[in-house]
Amino acid sequence: MKAIIVDKINQAITALQQSHTWPSFVVPEFDVTNPPYRTQGDYASNVAMQLAKLVQRNPIEIGNDLASQLDMVGLDHVQVVSPGFLNIFVNDEFLAGGVRLILEQGDQYGRGKPKHKTILAEFLSANPTGPLHLGNGRGGFTGDVIVRVLRANGYTVIAEYYINDFGNQVEVLAESVLRRYLQHQGIKVDYPDELYRGDYIIDLAKQVQLPDVQLGSQAALAGLRDQIKDWALEKMTSQIKSFVEDTLQIHYDVWKSEKSLHTPANLERAMAFLRDHQLIYEQAGATWFASSRFGDDKDRVIIKQDGSKTYFFSDILYLLDKFEDRNIDHWVWLLGADHHGFKGRMEAALAAIGHRQQMDIIFVQLVRLMFNGKELRMSKRKGTFVTLQELIEEIGLDVARWFFLMYDSNTHMDFDLNLAREQSDKNPVYYVQYAHARICSLLQKVTDHTPASIQLTTAAEEDLAKKLFQFPDVLAQIGENYQVHKLPQYTLDVARAFHKFYSSHRIIQHDGSVERSRLQLVQATQVVLRNALQLMGISAPEKM
Repeated sequence: MKAIIVDKINQAITALQQSHTWPSFVVPEFDVTNPPYRTQGDYASNVAMQLAKLVQRNPIEIGNDLASQLDMVGLDHVQVVSPGFLNIFVNDEFLAGGVRLILEQGDQYGRGKPKHKTILAEFLSANPTGPLHLGNGRGGFTGDVIVRVLRANGYTVIAEYYINDFGNQVEVLAESVLRRYLQHQGIKVDYPDELYRGDYIIDLAKQVQLPDVQLGSQAALAGLRDQIKDWALEKMTSQIKSFVEDTLQIHYDVWKSEKSLHTPANLERAMAFLRDHQLIYEQAGATWFASSRFGDDKDRVIIKQDGSKTYFFSDILYLLDKFEDRNIDHWVWLLGADHHGFKGRMEAALAAIGHRQQMDIIFVQLVRLMFNGKELRMSKRKGTFVTLQELIEEIGLDVARWFFLMYDSNTHMDFDLNLAREQSDKNPVYYVQYAHARICSLLQKVTDHTPASIQLTTAAEEDLAKKLFQFPDVLAQIGENYQVHKLPQYTLDVARAFHKFYSSHRIIQHDGSVERSRLQLVQATQVVLRNALQLMGISAPEKM
């Protein structure tokens, strides 16, 4: 509906320009929003204030001109209020038509038209060196909903998990398992602080099957370490895949190995590309990427003096793989809060290879697990962290998804374990699911669902209908700014509007007759709740 209002305003501007009431100009961007109070209209716009300098009149006069030219189909009236807002009220015909539209479109309601654009969304991508923690859950669920919403908006989306199976963290994993294995064999070895800790390392070590170890041979130990590295990496990656797909219900189209990028052919081709485009140079025995030419604060080393490759070189290989080999149109990348330094260098690298402004980075901030007002601390290396699996076993997947999604991912989050355990209206996900179950129970009591004329006459009916109509706008907005927390917020608002309506309006009368207009509003509410919950990966129960 916001798009329709924008079109009506643009048509009014064109009419005023063509009649020479206003001069010709390029129309700037303006907002159309849903005001918080009924008295401020169903939609409001700041367009008159945006046009003041161009039209060279005060915003109130501009607003009155626009109101006189607006196509009023579907609208009841328009108010122009200080300092120049247009408050737009829809009419009863629009409300009834909107309810019918929801019922006609069903599970397609809210979805956009197909768009000829392929987006790669890379998210979660935790190091395969330990169980997933709460921060991984927040990034994983946020990325999963972004993928779902982008697809609902008509984009072709590739969900990708980048397996960090190349680099120092893999060596640390191998060393950790090897030393625990030796200890398990009764061989005394120390266990440095920089190694990973936790029961999962001991469990891995107990599963290792290797020939007898001769400590006197360093070559033998190195060989064992390499065997353990490949085995432990495969084991951890397999466990993560299984947990992500089966337990978290996050489905990836591609599991991309970082190690697979480091083939001799890929390395040679990448270096040839960088040399041919004059993007690298040699200095002090190292190879540098000229990222400062593309907006970075300094140039970056990609090959060290000893010949080893930096993480940034892997990132460049990954960019070439995505944009040159697979020809994606855009990349959405979710990163942890400790990766802010990546933004400048990655934007520079993307610009250098000819794909400027084809990447959006979303930062996912830290999570604190709170219980009885105190923080439960986490540390992968000390082995004292609460795993994501333990949390889901405690509260269930639906609750975990909702709680991780309900706050802006770029703000720090306190995960309230006490509230998450609540199985009552205090818990927002139960409140929303109960609304859906309540509707299902009501509809089961009605045998005749023949459509009838829709007339919404009370404030509660109108408020609920108007809230349902916002669903496509909410999805379109999330598709642009990736603020997925707006979806649970909106769904909760729908549930509140429904409970308020249901508590004061009878659908099935005492004599068994059915208020069919209200019944159809209830059915439309069921459609929106079910569609919204599905996009969040949360179940819509029929009974509770």
